[in-house]
Amino acid sequence: MSADSEQNAAAAEQSPDTVIITALKRQLLRTEAAERRRLLRVLITGSAIRLIILVAFPDLVSHYLFSRVELSTPVTSYKRLVEGVHLSIHNTSPYDGGIFHQSPLLLILFRILHVLPDLFTNIVYVAVDAMIALTLAKLAAVKADKSKSSRVPGEIRFVCTPSAIATMYLFNPLTVATTLAKSTIVFSHLAIVSALYAGVSGLANQAIMFTAVAAHLSLYPAVLIAPVALMAAVSQKQTQQRWLVGNIALTLAKFAFATGALHLLFVAVFGTQYFMATVDFTLRAADLQPNVGLFWYFFIEIFDEFRPFFYVVFQLTALAFAVPVSWRFRDDPLFAGTMLVGIISALKSYPSWGDLSLFLGLLPLFEELTKYLQYSFLSTNLLMYGVGLAPVFWHLWIELGTGNANFFYAATLVYVFGQITLLFDLGSAKLRRELDIHHPETRTRTVIQE
Repeated sequence: MSADSEQNAAAAEQSPDTVIITALKRQLLRTEAAERRRLLRVLITGSAIRLIILVAFPDLVSHYLFSRVELSTPVTSYKRLVEGVHLSIHNTSPYDGGIFHQSPLLLILFRILHVLPDLFTNIVYVAVDAMIALTLAKLAAVKADKSKSSRVPGEIRFVCTPSAIATMYLFNPLTVATTLAKSTIVFSHLAIVSALYAGVSGLANQAIMFTAVAAHLSLYPAVLIAPVALMAAVSQKQTQQRWLVGNIALTLAKFAFATGALHLLFVAVFGTQYFMATVDFTLRAADLQPNVGLFWYFFIEIFDEFRPFFYVVFQLTALAFAVPVSWRFRDDPLFAGTMLVGIISALKSYPSWGDLSLFLGLLPLFEELTKYLQYSFLSTNLLMYGVGLAPVFWHLWIELGTGNANFFYAATLVYVFGQITLLFDLGSAKLRRELDIHHPETRTRTVIQE
């Protein structure tokens, strides 16, 4: 009997259930292969668009986008980074003056890029954006696998595919503008999404390392160590409170060691000027250049003797949410991390549109909350008005002289209020879904909080 005949006979002898399972496995493999091809096309297309614009229109990018206060801040400006690299090359500490306020990690990277043609710098920015999109896609895949068991009875869900997640990030106009402006916030974003992905994947040490790097790049991501510690505890399957607290304490100790080691290294190389020009500068909001945040206008108007008190109040408002948010959503540390990213975007001292782009890039991971959102129309319109009006009011104020600072600050208030509205709506949606999962009999009832 020939080999083909034997295979046909074996196939005929298979039970119907075996045939169905084999067919489903083949269909799943074909679907996964098609999804990988779509993701690759999205990454290539998004990267090509960015690189073409950077190469074909360098004057437009350098003369217009580099100077936009909505995209570049004193702690993320590419122009200031170039000046800092220039000072460092000429054996002058970039932290001695009042120009450079960014991490030495960026200084080391761009000293290498400085000796190469500008094309390599463009490629690095494009590659970082593509890596962020790829990490978000991988994060979506891991999250989808882990959320299969937590469903509302009878729920029909539309799950965003990894390629869709990458598409929504790469083709977000705010993301594209941030990359074209060469804001160094993209490096912090890469460290943040890498920390979240490592955390949900059970790679605790890598998550701690990426969180420490993100904290040195942008300070505020240090609050993400709270959800990362919970992720580490979950990955160790520690359910008893005693072991859970011990695991969290160990994670915090590792984070303190990593950040402390980096700090001591940079102090040894650059002296205490490094700390004063980066961490202290950010906490004091020493440069009151207008941006899309709340600090600059308030501290321009306030008397000097009251500034220290309000520095503490404003900074605590941005940082104090780490523990309560993480503990309330301890069953889903990834959601807690996403909420903290949104809080950082709204309340940090030097925010930009790039911070919002990362928050919006993380939201599609939680598509199951879409039907629970009650104020999505309001928050969307507030964000659109804030983003749309800021350049207009800036033009009226600075270029035409027919407006004043109140115009631009009003746009930033609308922008921040839109983010806060979205955060409250998102948190409420998560709580309502948890109620539906644990108490499905309440799905048709209205929840009233007293």
